[in-house]
Amino acid sequence: MKTLIVLLGILLILTSSGTAFSADLESLAKEGYQVTEETNVVGQFKGCDATTALTLTNGKVFICSTYSYSFAIYMPVAYVLENRNKDIKVLINGTVYSGSFAE
Repeated sequence: MKTLIVLLGILLILTSSGTAFSADLESLAKEGYQVTEETNVVGQFKGCDATTALTLTNGKVFICSTYSYSFAIYMPVAYVLENRNKDIKVLINGTVYSGSFAE
C-alpha cells in the first residue's frame, strides 16, 4: 500500500511539472530517492541557503544545506524525498534542496 502511495505521488509530480522538473525527479529516483511525503512550506518561500530553516505544514523544520534563490511563492508544495541511507532532499517549485530535519 505504501509503495502504491509513493508511486501515485511520483506520478502526480511528473504529470504536474515541466520536462526539466521530471528529469530532476528521474535522476533522483535513479540515485535511490523516493517521495515519502507531500507537505507545504509555511508562509512565503524565497529559496534556501545554509542558514535557512523552512517550517513545513507537517510540523517538521527542514534545514537547508544547499543554496538556490526562488521568486517568492506563498505556501508552495514541498515533496520530501529520502533514500536508503536516510539522506533527505526536498523538492520545492521544481528545485531540489539538500538538507536535514531539525531534531
